[in-house]
Amino acid sequence: MVELRTAANGYAWITTPSRRERLWLGLLLTFRYGFWRWGTYVPPITDEAIYPDFIRGKKRILAGWDNWVGYDLLANDPESDQFLRAFYERHVGNAAKAV
Repeated sequence: MVELRTAANGYAWITTPSRRERLWLGLLLTFRYGFWRWGTYVPPITDEAIYPDFIRGKKRILAGWDNWVGYDLLANDPESDQFLRAFYERHVGNAAKAV
């Protein structure tokens, strides 16, 4: 199950416990929307991991994993927030409403 939340920074935060769903979202960002991956993978030492960010122009979406929410995508600025909310509605929100 993929959820759209608002993080403590006030920006969009997409979470899913499913590795498969996270891979699907990442493929959409990369191949449909032209995002690149940038950064270093930090493996989980205790209960969280940091993945390379998704970058396109001035948009930056942070990626990670922790043992509380699973995989997550977090908007880093207002432009990324607007994009991520629209992305969720287009690819996840409509599917959830249809069920």
